[in-house]
Amino acid sequence: MTDKVNGIDVVALQQFAEVVGSDASKRHASFNVKTQWQGQTRSVTKVNRYNLAGETYSRDFEIVADEPNELLGQNSAPNPQELLMAALNACMSVGYAANASLMGIKIHSLEIETDGTLDLRGFLGLDESVNPGYDKVSFVVRLHTDATRERVEELHNNVLKTSVNFANFSKAIRMVPTLEVRAD
Repeated sequence: MTDKVNGIDVVALQQFAEVVGSDASKRHASFNVKTQWQGQTRSVTKVNRYNLAGETYSRDFEIVADEPNELLGQNSAPNPQELLMAALNACMSVGYAANASLMGIKIHSLEIETDGTLDLRGFLGLDESVNPGYDKVSFVVRLHTDATRERVEELHNNVLKTSVNFANFSKAIRMVPTLEVRAD
C-alpha cells in the first residue's frame, strides 16, 4: 500500500489514531465559533481557534448565513439548514476518504445528497405540538470505486459508526444554554 490513498497520508492517520488510543491527554478536540447577527436574517460566524490534545491552534475563517428572499432574507448566502446539511455531508465525506484510505480503497468519486423537510408551524410558534426541527433527514451516498460491493458496504458501515456529524444528527445532544443580557 502506498503512503497516500485518496490524498490521505495513511501512515500519519494510523500514527494519530495510535496516539489518541494510547494517551488519555490526547483524546479530545474542542471547537469554537462566534456568530454575529448582521441585520435582517444575515449572520457571520467567525472561526478563530480549535483545541486538539490540549494545544490551541489558530484559524481564520468566516461562514456567512442568510435566508432566501421567500423567507424574508436577502438570499446572499446559504441558510442555516443548508449549512447544517453541508456540515453533515462534509463530515461524512471526510469519513469516507479516511476510512477508505485505511481500507486501501481508492475513491474515484463521492457525492452525498441530503434532503430534509421542516414544518414551518413549529419554527413560527403556530403549533406547540409541531417539532421546529427535522423529524427525518434522508441522504444518498454516490460512491464510485473499484472495490467490491461487500467492501463498500463495510466502508459505509464504518462511516456511519464513526462520523461525528452523523452521530450529532442521529442522537440527541445535551445542550447547555446560557443567556447573557446587556441592559443599556
